[in-house]
Amino acid sequence: MPRTRRPVPRGRGPRGGRPDPRDLPIEHVRDRMSSYIYGNITVLAAAIAVDPEAIRHGSAVWAVLATAVLTYLAHVLSHLVAHGLGADEIVPDAVRRESVVTITRNANPIATSGLIPAVLYAAAWLEWVPAEWAQTAALVILVVRIGLVGVFMQRFSGKQPTFLGLWGGIVLAALAFVIGFVKVVLTH
Repeated sequence: MPRTRRPVPRGRGPRGGRPDPRDLPIEHVRDRMSSYIYGNITVLAAAIAVDPEAIRHGSAVWAVLATAVLTYLAHVLSHLVAHGLGADEIVPDAVRRESVVTITRNANPIATSGLIPAVLYAAAWLEWVPAEWAQTAALVILVVRIGLVGVFMQRFSGKQPTFLGLWGGIVLAALAFVIGFVKVVLTH
């Protein structure tokens, strides 16, 4: 007997896990994309700032994780405060809780942006790979993640990814690298 496919609840992916961005309200997709770009840029700056010696001693792991987590917390706090603007009438607790959940969920890309560099730096700390290799790999991965934004944007907009979308992402990645580099030069 052939299996029938169960209906997928709105906002959930085919396996019931992560929501499909195409099913989310556009404001949520915009917030998540903004968090994704912002998180990757801040972690990129942290990844540029660490030196191979910090990677070998393990402090680089904590530097990129702290950057990601603290940026996430600052982002969530600022959005929670900003969402209090214009609330003249009493907002029901259920709506307020949903808003808090949505804000924290939409900021998740900031927190997760530090995971890959942290794993690479931990591998170098454990002497599985050279520190310079781990740092180069972390930088390349972060730049590539940012570089794919143009393609993601087209896909989430229901369009077929094009070379123009890829080119836009490459320009964005170059700008992100410059921002990260200048931040390191001016603040360290």
